Amino acid sequence: MDLNDYIESGIIESYLLGLASDEEAELFEHMRNLYPELNTEISAAEYRLQKVMEDGVTPPAVVWNKIAERLTPHGRNGYYSKAGRQQTDGPQTYILQPRNNTITVSIWWRCTVIAMMVIIMALVASTLYFYQQFRNMEERLMRLYPTHTEMAPPDVH
Repeated sequence: MDLNDYIESGIIESYLLGLASDEEAELFEHMRNLYPELNTEISAAEYRLQKVMEDGVTPPAVVWNKIAERLTPHGRNGYYSKAGRQQTDGPQTYILQPRNNTITVSIWWRCTVIAMMVIIMALVASTLYFYQQFRNMEERLMRLYPTHTEMAPPDVH
């Protein structure tokens, strides 16, 4: 990792402002121990941030009034907000109405369900067919081979 790329990535400012994650902070501390020149960069970044804080411009009072008006639930006059809606003291309830009572299903899901139903019906039909064939074959075998009471071993005397 190139040190200049690491410095230019903004990790120093993130670390100083407390925006760096725990992993980034650990890596930064490790890099700080490996490269002492990072300490001079940290000092320079602290100086730049301090200058920004000192030279900051206070916003006009109108801006704060607009922010405060949005934050208070009753607006400036206590009854109506800026948007003109009447505010109530109790909790607000919202009534959600669905657009229609139909459920839309993709055509691909419909085709898949139909194909699965056809496959299931074909499997049931083939199972019944082969079961019937098995029973017929079993009956034929029973007719061809006599039961074993009829087949007695021949006497050899």
